[in-house]
Amino acid sequence: MRCHSGPGIVLVAAIASAVAAGSPARAQTTPGAPGGSKVAAESLFEDARALVAAGKYAEACPKFADSQRLGPSVATLLNLANCWEKLNRTATAWATYREAASAANAAGRKDYLATALRHADGLAPKLARLTVIVPQPVAGLQIKRDGVVVDSAEWGTGIPVDTGPHTVEASAPGHKPWSATIDVAQDGTVSTVSVPPLDEAPADAPAPVSAAPAPAPASEVPSPASLNTAPSSADVGAPKDGNTQRIVGIAVAGLGLVSLGVGGIFAIEAKSKYNASLPNCDKDDPDVCGGTGLSQRNDARTAGDLATVFVSAGAVVLVTGGILWLTAPHASKPAAAFEVLPTLGGVVARGAW
Repeated sequence: MRCHSGPGIVLVAAIASAVAAGSPARAQTTPGAPGGSKVAAESLFEDARALVAAGKYAEACPKFADSQRLGPSVATLLNLANCWEKLNRTATAWATYREAASAANAAGRKDYLATALRHADGLAPKLARLTVIVPQPVAGLQIKRDGVVVDSAEWGTGIPVDTGPHTVEASAPGHKPWSATIDVAQDGTVSTVSVPPLDEAPADAPAPVSAAPAPAPASEVPSPASLNTAPSSADVGAPKDGNTQRIVGIAVAGLGLVSLGVGGIFAIEAKSKYNASLPNCDKDDPDVCGGTGLSQRNDARTAGDLATVFVSAGAVVLVTGGILWLTAPHASKPAAAFEVLPTLGGVVARGAW
């Protein structure tokens, strides 16, 4: 068992004198606490004392806190409060001394009670306070300070806080959230945060259904009904960034050009084979040919058919690529207008952007 006598005590002199009678430090642990928890609490307490003796308060305080959680004790609370005080966390130390005073009073330990109250009263004038003001609360309003809910009863009251930055947040159903960070520079500072009226959150408006809808705001996603599914003479609704569509259009048009080129090669071949067959056919009747001429004419006809196929397909693919390119949206410009017109020789694509 830990005793309060000797140089191992890690409290300030006033605390040490109050507990130096030699009574066990953990005498006020919760009855019936599991044996394993008591052992862990004792071990953590001893580790924390050693860290305090070495001046490592930032490492010691969490161990005192864990020891108190596993095996509550007035003596541990006094040590924890003193540790927070060493770290200049004045408000936390003050609150812990007050908690120790309450526990000591319940345990009938007047010595501990006097020590806790003396230290709490000594810190009270040094406390920094933060007041949260809510001039125009709305229904369901919730205020948080450093992630902890601030009850409405605390609004307008200066609550002790440690020095350093503190974040105040406000939220309410149907309203935009609000937050602010205030830095408490030193002990004794009195700071105030006023929560402004929360702006109402915009209601979700249904997307209009029309052939040529107005451009949607950048923060909204256009509904599928607001997009045209095929190119037409009307403006084409499209995503904000048309780079991908233009790249696809270039690739498709390239395939169309390749197909046209292949068709041209077959057309040249067809003409060449036809010309080669002329010496092997009757001059007076070119459709009457010998075996060689007939074979050459068949080859010319096959090449001509292939030329027709490749040229036709290439034209369609090229037009498709042009449609994709012309209808791709441009930044700060209206979407493209495009139409395909039939002509005697095929089709003509006409567009503007």
